Amino acid sequence: MKQTLPTSVVPADMQRIREQMQDYITDAAALPISFICGGERIKGLPARFSPRVKEERKGDVIERTFTGKDETGLEITVVTTEYTDFPVAEIVAYFRGGAQNTPVLRDILAFDGKFRGRRPVLYHNTGDYYSSNGYETRSELMEPNFQTHMNFAPTGGRACDEAFPYFKLQCEGFGLNIAVGWPAQWKANFRSIQGGVAMQAGQEITHLYIRPGETIRTPRITIMAYEGDYARGINLWRRWYFKHILPRPNGKPIPKIMHASYNGGGPEFTESTEQNQLEYIQKYVDSGLPYNCWWIDAGWYPCRGKDGKRDWTLTGSWYPDPERFPNGLAPIGKACDEAGMDLLVWFEPERIRPGLKLVVEHPEWMLKRKDPEVENMLLDLTNPACFKWICETFVKLFNESGIKCYRQDFNFEPLLHWRDNEPDDRKGMLENLYVQAYLAFWDYLLMNVPGLWIDSCSSGGRRNDLETMRRSVPLHPTDYGYGYHHINQAFRHTLFNWIPYVRSWNQSWDRNNEYYSHEDYYAVDDPSIDNFKLVNAMGALTNGVSMSDMRTFPEKIPYVNKMIRIAQRFADLLLRGDFYGLTENHRSNKKWTVFQFDRPECCEGALQVLRNNQAPDESITVYPRQLFGKYKFVNEETGESFIADNPAENGVTFTLPLRAGAIWFYEGICE
Repeated sequence: MKQTLPTSVVPADMQRIREQMQDYITDAAALPISFICGGERIKGLPARFSPRVKEERKGDVIERTFTGKDETGLEITVVTTEYTDFPVAEIVAYFRGGAQNTPVLRDILAFDGKFRGRRPVLYHNTGDYYSSNGYETRSELMEPNFQTHMNFAPTGGRACDEAFPYFKLQCEGFGLNIAVGWPAQWKANFRSIQGGVAMQAGQEITHLYIRPGETIRTPRITIMAYEGDYARGINLWRRWYFKHILPRPNGKPIPKIMHASYNGGGPEFTESTEQNQLEYIQKYVDSGLPYNCWWIDAGWYPCRGKDGKRDWTLTGSWYPDPERFPNGLAPIGKACDEAGMDLLVWFEPERIRPGLKLVVEHPEWMLKRKDPEVENMLLDLTNPACFKWICETFVKLFNESGIKCYRQDFNFEPLLHWRDNEPDDRKGMLENLYVQAYLAFWDYLLMNVPGLWIDSCSSGGRRNDLETMRRSVPLHPTDYGYGYHHINQAFRHTLFNWIPYVRSWNQSWDRNNEYYSHEDYYAVDDPSIDNFKLVNAMGALTNGVSMSDMRTFPEKIPYVNKMIRIAQRFADLLLRGDFYGLTENHRSNKKWTVFQFDRPECCEGALQVLRNNQAPDESITVYPRQLFGKYKFVNEETGESFIADNPAENGVTFTLPLRAGAIWFYEGICE
């Protein structure tokens, strides 16, 4: 059936956001924040706060800043953002202390309001948690007769750990995309009511007073309204994300990353040296393949344990190991620059291990658990001296070394490190101040390191909320199943709905068309360079081919070059195109996967067609969305082409051997 609405913004979209959010972003008394003070639930900025508002136009947004102060000296600022080019509104609030401590405030909500619509269905997601069931989308019919009440919160203080701070509320005729921007322990609950859904969201626990000079903030709540169906909501979000969220180092969107690396032969990068890094950078340059990023992961810093062996988890000494890098990382940064590559370097600054120099010199910077068995300490970014040290130290290292991509990992749960260090009348305060410092740290880096871009990693994809994504991209959205093609396809199917820029892997953990259970973190990889391995990996904005692959199969280099050219053309469609999953979001290697990326303004797009390693059907027929009229399909790998008439209605059929893939580009034919 022909879709009548385009995936660009139409007036009906802007009308929908006004219907749902206009009062919430323009009327001080109706602002959807709330909190409890002295046993009273206060909503919005009531008259006793003597609210004022200042409105300012900034490019494509109208920003309204509401301020008010009550008799206790508590000052509240609420900033609402109305986008004029997309049906999007955002809300964030700040609470400041006055001349004395404020009364205890509790259950501070960034959003406490209602959405109106018939037969609403709530779509939510499991997030990332090292499981084949990660990024699983689930749905609930929120009918009032069912009295449905859904509560969500992550595990352990990282925003996407077993929960996902992105929601979709699909009603009859329209829908809402909702994001809770908080890189720590958020909560959201949805309750069915007559005529719609009530939503409350904020930091999970707040029971605190604010001291003079302190400021706390709420999560940033982002709401997009859209006319039409679920798929249109996905693509309006993707378009807004590309224009307003995706970071732009040097003023340009982050390009497709073709990364390369060499770890020196040890665990992680504990055997990396200046010599072997320079040697292998040159080898990759000599290969002629268009690499544009050199990746150094964990273990490049001093990390010898008491047994004399290097252990990458001994984090906290953020300078190059002088044994292996006597000249620092600058020679590597220089070689990368000359080769046209960005230097990416891994850090995990928040985790500190016992006995390190930093711990001895600054024990006051360490947040420890009450449980003495827990060794990991959390670097206290809320300490002003600590914050100053990490900002200045990292900027100096990045600029001296030529680091262009800062890869920040976070491999333990911080929640109890915060809560164990908060008194009963300050619950949530340390977490709140920490989140503000974490975001300010990243902002400082981006402001003071020219051309820097950030890779957000947290035991995979466990901290990819929208506040974090405004400053970064997730090159490592999961630690699970690098070589399980069908699992990676399922993860991407979900992530493409919310975060267009993600990375995939070209590893293969299947042999003889068998599926290996993920019992070993480093499952045996198929070393061959083949069609399925490369085409599957094209389903993301970063990937690479290893030097060991090229040395083992040098005859494959011309083929790899050909596939890279295809991937480079495909990349722009991946990022800027509308996305449609033409097959269900499954996790089975017995099924096909087909993704569509469409640029209707250019009358072009592509299909990624994948027959997994136990899919019995030799062919599949799919119905590409929005393709009406005549289209020419071309497979640049094989040179095949065909003309299809009204593919959206008549379908197109693809045939592939078992365990094979293809990228089919298409263009409209004008008659």
